[in-house]
Amino acid sequence: MVSIKQIDKDSKTLFVIDYSNCKEAEMLSGEAELKERIIQINKPILLISVFNDQAYITPTFMRTAERDNVELAHLLEKQAVVGLNPVKKMILKGFNLLLRRNVRNFESVEEAMAFLLDSKTTDRDYKE
Repeated sequence: MVSIKQIDKDSKTLFVIDYSNCKEAEMLSGEAELKERIIQINKPILLISVFNDQAYITPTFMRTAERDNVELAHLLEKQAVVGLNPVKKMILKGFNLLLRRNVRNFESVEEAMAFLLDSKTTDRDYKE
């Protein structure tokens, strides 16, 4: 089951959505819940998405995530991911190319959180 945690820190709202061990239906449900929560807050947020080798990123999930990212772009201040294997890192490259962002992968939630909370960093420095 997907878990979604909201953390309010340094006047920022950060969501951590953990897709570890989830199948497509659970991931889609979690994505829908996250989208609803972001819309309800209606202010810029920071987002960490956590994966592991048992979380299967399917084409349907990716299309949904891409569509939601476009729709919520004005509210997604900065994003990071945790726990990608080499195949998922390639999927992230395609995601970044499509959305013209530079969402980065980190080894831990703590590293991702430090990146997101650092006002000197951005995920909008996409380079082709």
